[in-house]
Amino acid sequence: MTKQINVLTTTDLHGFIANDKPQPALALQGLKDKYPNSLLMDSGDFFVGNPLTTYFCDQYEVSPLVNYANRAGFDVMVPGNHDFDHGITYLKKQVENLAAAYVCCNVFSEQDELIFPPYAIKEVAGIKIGVIGLLTSRMSMISDFDVTSGVIVKDALPELQKQVAALRDKVDLVLVGYHGGIERDLATHNEINYATGEDETFKLVTQTPGIDGFSCGHQHRVNQGKINQTLVVQGGYQGNYYGHLTFSFDDQDKLVSRDEEIIKTSTLRAQSGDFYPEEDYQAWLQEKLDLSHLTEFLQEKFARRHLGIFISLKGQSRKEVIDSFTIPYGVRIYHLTQSEYQAFTKQDWAIKVEDYPAGACDFTVLTNSYEIPEYRLTDQFVDNIFDEYSYYLKQHA
Repeated sequence: MTKQINVLTTTDLHGFIANDKPQPALALQGLKDKYPNSLLMDSGDFFVGNPLTTYFCDQYEVSPLVNYANRAGFDVMVPGNHDFDHGITYLKKQVENLAAAYVCCNVFSEQDELIFPPYAIKEVAGIKIGVIGLLTSRMSMISDFDVTSGVIVKDALPELQKQVAALRDKVDLVLVGYHGGIERDLATHNEINYATGEDETFKLVTQTPGIDGFSCGHQHRVNQGKINQTLVVQGGYQGNYYGHLTFSFDDQDKLVSRDEEIIKTSTLRAQSGDFYPEEDYQAWLQEKLDLSHLTEFLQEKFARRHLGIFISLKGQSRKEVIDSFTIPYGVRIYHLTQSEYQAFTKQDWAIKVEDYPAGACDFTVLTNSYEIPEYRLTDQFVDNIFDEYSYYLKQHA
């Protein structure tokens, strides 16, 4: 008789567990009850990513998301790049209170010591499962220097190879939770992303023999497939999907078959949340935000010579500031001619900083306005300005 092991995967939940609306991530509570012989793992960007998580970071030493993770029954979790957005000290505090093992094999201290264990070994129905954590190699490209202070993220491939080699003979299954994306089509193997090092699933799997299952994320995409014999799943965003890897073993605990699927969380029973007081959160949103350091913050974050800053705000409350920055690109940089610039600056700006040499005839501007022709766009940023500024205020209090 065969024995089936069910590996359930999530990624990029970004803390969407609001009380006041149906949230897919809340339906994941009790997911393990649906599948016998199961292990539940998350591939990062769990603690940070929307105004509610900023409230948690601002008001709680231990985020209510820890309670959610423990109640959902996560067995193993992996950090994502945004989980470092409030600093390593904050992240470590959350990890201390998790029931889940928190693993990552390529995040080191400045003393060259692993900050988290590289892997965890769990036993499910007599089957030993090793789960290795891995973070995108390009943290330095996508995260601000100050939030990763004290953290060194090493190249993912050699660190993964080292841990797979150490783990393979100790366990029946080797799984990887990777906070990074997919750079090649899983069916055709054609390149779909430039090889920047940020998303390396195909490279990591093909150059590391011995991996049975690989759960990735980061891109907020939905994917499933096989790379050689390795099952690969990528479970979207906000808990809209979860991955399901199945491994069947015979009476001698020999692996005889494997399969993967991605499942919509909407197929699960909807559940409500009660992890924080909604009235307190709404009151926090209506409080006036200290904007006295916003110019300074933007100048430090986007440190460029001769860059004008033009920010419009809908008001001064936290909610109004949040609503002032369009998702996903909160701010953009444009390069304007002199006539375009003169017309642009006539608008009513909450923040207006003009930093140009005398006699300039073309102008680079940073703004949250979309009222500029797209053909003048030179750069755009997915940074969560409200969350980053809130952290900045705490650091400079």
